[in-house]
Amino acid sequence: MHALLSEILEKSTNEERKNLYSLLEGVKKKQSNHYKTYLAGYLGISSKLINDNTYESIIPNRELIHNPLQIAHGGVTASLIDIAMGSLVHQSLPSTKAAVTSEMNIHYLAKGSGQELRCRSQVLFKSETRWVVKANVFRDDQTIIATATGNFMIIPRKV
Repeated sequence: MHALLSEILEKSTNEERKNLYSLLEGVKKKQSNHYKTYLAGYLGISSKLINDNTYESIIPNRELIHNPLQIAHGGVTASLIDIAMGSLVHQSLPSTKAAVTSEMNIHYLAKGSGQELRCRSQVLFKSETRWVVKANVFRDDQTIIATATGNFMIIPRKV
């Protein structure tokens, strides 16, 4: 492990070192329970409940998440959407229940550029077994870069 890390650091550019630092920082924050998942740590996500029906998640738009065109990768945008929608559902569930994504439909509308990507999710429908949530992802200039809906199955949480 140390040999691999040393080799990577020896051959890396400043930008690569910065990206590696971001990844390692995400792991450290996951270990200290700042994040529930490694993915959230890698993304550097910050989230908050706006009200009972709205949740917001923001990630920095850095090289770590870019595709070869130097814009946010569509899969990362999809992960941001899934996290924001799923977190909104989880905020309202009792501790004995959990939610899993059963379907997600995304429409990409503009390139993911700027300093950060901000996703706002809102509940459209909820029942004992299923929730439907919508989300929009915005870049800095308030342009919507993606819009989505997601279906979440409510399941018993295994303790």
